Amino acid sequence: MEIVYRVFKKILIVIYKLSNYQLYRKKVILYGIPKLINRNYITIEENVRINDSVFIHGAGHVLIKENVTLSYGVSIISTGYNTNNWNENKINKQHINKKVTIGKNVWLCANVTVLPGVTIADDVIVAAGSVVTNDLLESGYIYGGVPAKKIKKIT
Repeated sequence: MEIVYRVFKKILIVIYKLSNYQLYRKKVILYGIPKLINRNYITIEENVRINDSVFIHGAGHVLIKENVTLSYGVSIISTGYNTNNWNENKINKQHINKKVTIGKNVWLCANVTVLPGVTIADDVIVAAGSVVTNDLLESGYIYGGVPAKKIKKIT
């Protein structure tokens, strides 16, 4: 039964990828079907791997550069409520959109959440379960935690 499930899943992925050719034409490798909102504002470069249960909200623009891996359950969110005048906005529900940029050769491990306005430098690993609230601008490091902070140099 497992083999039937795997074959069926591969067929679904191929159909999904073909129906979203503009987004995935640059050698993107899908291991599942991601949930994408505002896909017209999402740019994915070459050799990106996307696993199951990935969520990307592109309202503020999302750029994923080449050779990035998005592991199971990664969420990239480029929009959020405006909290500057919360007494009024809790009724109006205005959003602020901010661009998210994921650098080259980045690995976002399982269940990482990247929030609006964040830039992640090239050659970075973000540990599983981390929440990235601010820019991670130093290349060659592992970041982790809530909020994500520099842990150690990648050797």
